[in-house]
Amino acid sequence: REWRIGAIYFVLFLPVAAALAWWIGFAKFKTPSLGWERVSFLAIVTFFGVLWVLALAEEFFFRGLLQQWMTAWVHSEWGGLVLTSLLFGSAHLWYRTFPNWRFAAMAAAAGAFYGLAFRQASSIRASMVTHALVVTTWRIFFSG
Repeated sequence: REWRIGAIYFVLFLPVAAALAWWIGFAKFKTPSLGWERVSFLAIVTFFGVLWVLALAEEFFFRGLLQQWMTAWVHSEWGGLVLTSLLFGSAHLWYRTFPNWRFAAMAAAAGAFYGLAFRQASSIRASMVTHALVVTTWRIFFSG
């Protein structure tokens, strides 16, 4: 169930990500230069690496702890989700160069979808799947 919810929020994020990336000049599409077999293998390895290392750590902290704390603090699920997404985005200001506003804006938008997946599933597994799919897609098909 959590995997399905995570995949759904990934698909829902794609048009938002495409529009935002185009608007702020975040990244450019790149066709992978490797054959489809290598790209498929790379995507699978990247997905599971991101899922069990990066997404597990970030989603445990941001959705498993912080989103719930923020929700209780502001007495609003939506308020907690928005605040946590903004904090998630701000944590990414240091990616490559500081301040990386484009990356932070994309991360904040993605964080909202991770938070929605978490909220629907009541589990960080769903947000981990969404997160891992987003990062894998970005690393395989985009530069920026």
